[in-house]
Amino acid sequence: TRVLIFLENLSRGCMAASCALDLVLQEERGFYYDAHYKDLTLNDTHFGLIDKQAKKAVAEKQPFERIEVSRAEALEVFAENEFKVEIINELPEDKTITVYRCGPLVDLCRGPHIPNTSFVKAFACLKASASYWRGKADRESLQRVYGISFPDSKRLKEYQHMIEEAKKRDHRLLGQSQKLFFFHPLSPGSCFFLPNGAIIYNKLMDFLRKEYRERGYQEVLSPNIYNMQLWETSGHAANYKDNMFVFEIEKQEFGLKPMNCPGHCLMFGHEVRSYRELPLRMADFGVLHRNELSGALTGLTRVRRFQQDDAHIFCTESQIKDEVRACLEFIDYVYKIFGFEYELELSTRPEKYLGDIETWNKAEQQLTEALNEFGKPWKR
Repeated sequence: TRVLIFLENLSRGCMAASCALDLVLQEERGFYYDAHYKDLTLNDTHFGLIDKQAKKAVAEKQPFERIEVSRAEALEVFAENEFKVEIINELPEDKTITVYRCGPLVDLCRGPHIPNTSFVKAFACLKASASYWRGKADRESLQRVYGISFPDSKRLKEYQHMIEEAKKRDHRLLGQSQKLFFFHPLSPGSCFFLPNGAIIYNKLMDFLRKEYRERGYQEVLSPNIYNMQLWETSGHAANYKDNMFVFEIEKQEFGLKPMNCPGHCLMFGHEVRSYRELPLRMADFGVLHRNELSGALTGLTRVRRFQQDDAHIFCTESQIKDEVRACLEFIDYVYKIFGFEYELELSTRPEKYLGDIETWNKAEQQLTEALNEFGKPWKR
């Protein structure tokens, strides 16, 4: 359900809003709505107003009416909303355009919706934050409000209690109180590890280094910056460039590495190899940078600068199954130590795959066999 098109665009009668985006659903965490309020900044003090508007709409049992409109009609209806106009103009010519009427509100939306507002039994605003139109820092600054809805008030209260308990264990707060790490706006998404945090960090590194050595991995060090020619060869320039930090040096484009794969391929290919060297397992704790959207940055779970226990294995076709099974055993060993639970899923070839179908079939078959021999449940 798209909860009241987020309550008549966040109670627009009380706050003159030019609404930017359709409400976005998030499967397990509720939903959010982005809106443009010019100089107004939303905060917790506005939540009571929004809740009041929600209860009013629910009590009125306002029906959701789906209306198909032409492109010209849609542009006329939303002529004063530059964001909606931009969306409409980018829609394919043959795309069916729909708006929904709910009480005094008419909004551009794909739907579907609940029959009427009385189906919303429990609703709450969670938090407000800033975001950018379409996630681009050079576009308009928007206000994002997160909300949640449940079929009954009991489940909402249980959820709110769970959130309060989780806040007590929020790693961002614990990191500050225990003087482990902090973040600073002058380097967004890049963690500053304090002495206490560095002790834990290095302990983890030592633990993984020991496991790498025992499992036949060789640690390597690779550069942080590469000419964009490498990323064009690897395919990252075509599919991942927007998520990279790219800059110019002597009239040539370079990029900070967001992953180690292409660099390790250069290391493998810098000399003639014999099949007797395989499998060759390269481990790398190199620094990686990814140009994550500012609104997506969240503590240590979503950052722009990070290191990971990253490795690549070069092996023969006949060695794939054993190597994959060994990786699974490695993961299981480490996760059990820290009490982590995980699920296994086999990702098969995408529609736009590279290479020949026979290679894909062989690889998928060996991955399947490795998962079966590992003995834990998995799904495709």
